[in-house]
Amino acid sequence: MDFGTLFRLANLLTLLRLFLIPPFIFCFLADMMVAALAIFLIAALTDHFDGRIARIQGVTSFGKFMDPLADKLLIGASLICLALFKHVDSGLIPIWMVIVIIGREILVTLLRIIFIAKYGEVVSSSQWGKYKVTAQLIVVAISLLLLTFQNEQTTEFILQARGPIYLMMYLPLALTVGSGVEFLVNNRKALSALILSTRYDPEAGA
Repeated sequence: MDFGTLFRLANLLTLLRLFLIPPFIFCFLADMMVAALAIFLIAALTDHFDGRIARIQGVTSFGKFMDPLADKLLIGASLICLALFKHVDSGLIPIWMVIVIIGREILVTLLRIIFIAKYGEVVSSSQWGKYKVTAQLIVVAISLLLLTFQNEQTTEFILQARGPIYLMMYLPLALTVGSGVEFLVNNRKALSALILSTRYDPEAGA
């Protein structure tokens, strides 16, 4: 891949999303919620616009792989922050939710890397995978909004261990698991060839 492809606007927006993750974590852990919210919203907007721009400029192999990876890292960092929220003993979401969501993302990412190495094929995100990312971004954004604008009347409600943030998280959790199952089903032939060490032709489809 040449540098002209790498530095297309859509790919630069994807890289920007990656670079925004460390300052987001810092601001969240430092209780700078307004800044954390602003950084997260900017990162979420890059996810929206890089897809639209890529469809105009043309999708690259770099973008097909790095765009979903950037989403996974951003969401993973956000979920860990919510699970380890220092003002609530058990966190705002249980750690098992984080393990299920991040575990799915690690599995899918590893399989994508293996498919690239073995078959030279970059597996694009499915429509359900895009729904999953959208739900994750929206729920995290709403959670950050609640934490940013809480007051004396709402703090107890928002910061309870099984409160609104915990309940909202079930939607992206269900979509995460469902889209993970869909990924395995759609790529069952490649997986079968990988497990059984048989020949697989990517042109033949999943």
